[in-house]
Formats: sequence, structure tokens, C-alpha cells
Amino acid sequence: MGRAEESYRALAERHGWTAHPPQGVQPLTPLLAKGGTFDPAYSGTMPGEFEGRIGRLTYRGDEGSGTFRFNVVHTRVDEAQAVVPRLFCIRRGRWTDTVHYGMEIAHAELWTESEKLNERFKVESAPYQDPIWMRRLFSPVFIDWLAGAFPHDFSFELAYGDLVGSIEEDDPDERTLVGLCEATGYVASRIRKECLE
Repeated sequence: MGRAEESYRALAERHGWTAHPPQGVQPLTPLLAKGGTFDPAYSGTMPGEFEGRIGRLTYRGDEGSGTFRFNVVHTRVDEAQAVVPRLFCIRRGRWTDTVHYGMEIAHAELWTESEKLNERFKVESAPYQDPIWMRRLFSPVFIDWLAGAFPHDFSFELAYGDLVGSIEEDDPDERTLVGLCEATGYVASRIRKECLE
């Protein structure tokens, strides 16, 4: 058993997560639309105090592009559906295959004065997203948090209320998985707060 499996199992025992057999992936966000399987897969109350599921996503790219592995946390932010249908904050340099799977809907890239944020992430939203709301969400506090967020390879995707936080590390330790949960929970709470105001 590798370190990642041990890390998942130890956290599951500590937090009382429910273990699931390997699970196929529903195409909820661009990353999950690539297909694959969650193995290991758990659900329950995540560090950060939100309900969700966590697992290691593995999928095979087409055209000989190899096998891709991501550690993923999925939760719901129902309040976002009417306010921000799609919002993707993807780490620059994240490597996935180039095959498209039906998420090629037009997006608008967010421009920000923060060089640190622009260097680390590509931020896209649904076209015609309210720019005032986006500026409120991407406040200086949130931008500073994103620019230095742990884990260093954290990205998130929001599509119609489904929020997915992910990291690319093949063999994460417990601290990194907790960091992934807490980062996803922080993003969920930040989006929810702005949607309710």
C-alpha cells in the first residue's frame, strides 16, 4: 500500500468517513468530465466542517497522452447556481490531456491587477458574469489567500453548484490531503458568503 492510500485510510478513520468501492466519475466539472475512477473514495464531514467526498481520480488520456492522477474533493454550493454558474480557477501549468469532453462552453477570463494571482492561476467564469460580483468575490483578502494557498498545486472548479478542489500530487501525505479539504472548504464558504449577500 502506497503513502496516498495510507493517508486516505488514516484520515478516514480519524474523521469517520464512509469508504466506497472504486466509483466512476460524473461529468460535473471540466476535470471530472474527463472520466476515470475514484479509488480510494470516501464521503463524510471533511476537515473544514463541510459535507463532501474525497478520492483519488485516475483517468487515461487519449492519443497516448498517458495516465493522469488528481486528488479531488467534491462538495455542493447550491447558493452559487443562480449567481455564478461557472467559475474555474486553474493553476497555471496544470497538465491534463488536450482532448475535450463537452465542457467547451465559452468562458470569460478574469483580469486582475494581482500579479501573484495571475502568475499562479488562470481564472475563468461564465460569459456575462456580473463584474461587480466578481470583484467582490476576488477581494484583496481572497486574492492574497489564493496566491499563497496550500497545497501549492491547488485548483478549483465550480459548475452549477458543484465545487471540486483538486491537487496533482501523486502520493500526498495526510497534511496535504487535509490542506486540500480545508482549501476547498474555504473556497466554498467564500463563494457561499458572497452569493448570500
